[in-house]
Amino acid sequence: MPRVGILSLLSCILLTLTLSTPSSAQTPDDTRYLELQELVLNPTAGTLKQGQYGVDIRAYGDGGLLAGVGVGLFHRFMFGISYGGQNMLGYDEFNGNDLPGVQVRYRVIEESMRMPAVTVGYQMQGYGSWDKDVERYLYKAPGAFAVVSRNFWSPYGHFGIHAGINYNTIETNDQRGWDGYFGVDFSINEQLTIVGEYDLGLDDNINDNGYGEGEYGYFNAAVRFSFAQSFAIQVDVYDLLNTSDRTEGFGRALKVFYVETFSL
Repeated sequence: MPRVGILSLLSCILLTLTLSTPSSAQTPDDTRYLELQELVLNPTAGTLKQGQYGVDIRAYGDGGLLAGVGVGLFHRFMFGISYGGQNMLGYDEFNGNDLPGVQVRYRVIEESMRMPAVTVGYQMQGYGSWDKDVERYLYKAPGAFAVVSRNFWSPYGHFGIHAGINYNTIETNDQRGWDGYFGVDFSINEQLTIVGEYDLGLDDNINDNGYGEGEYGYFNAAVRFSFAQSFAIQVDVYDLLNTSDRTEGFGRALKVFYVETFSL
């Protein structure tokens, strides 16, 4: 699809999010109804509520492991930090990420009957292996971002629509520029959720370093299973269009997530 057509589609999604009817609010501390804070790799408008904390661990290729924690510090505002690297599991020398990944989010507009949720933030955590020579992640960090999300109930289950723009300021030795993404999540039942996202890859379309060809962007998907009130497990698949020249086929990862509220 031509890039102008993709940007037009993104504009239509943003308009739909603004005009459509939302669902009811989330139930705290229940991963079955908790707002997603990210699709597969890109953030949504979801945030942790004040007093909530979430812990997630993601295992990916080449013995990679990424662990993070997020805290709802105030109403509308959350903070998180993560760190990981390759060969954390196995016998080879550990290859850690250059820096911890910090994220901050502020919920500008709460979701209502008239408006979608709108969140702005900054996330410096990318995904996949860290390349010390090029100083970038396999899948770039979002950097500064703004995203809108709208949640719905239908006879077939709960679903959400999300669209965002971002500007990467992390991988400074690589191509920099604006990017955009959109995605959906659909809950088949109270336990099973399917997630899909498409990243335009506009800041990753120069092939000199062997990463993104940029012609197709990145299509990622996931299946999330909530089998306890505060605990969920998710299977991710990355780059189904095989955009990156650094990989063959699509990537696979396993993520576990736990959410709870501080008890005083």
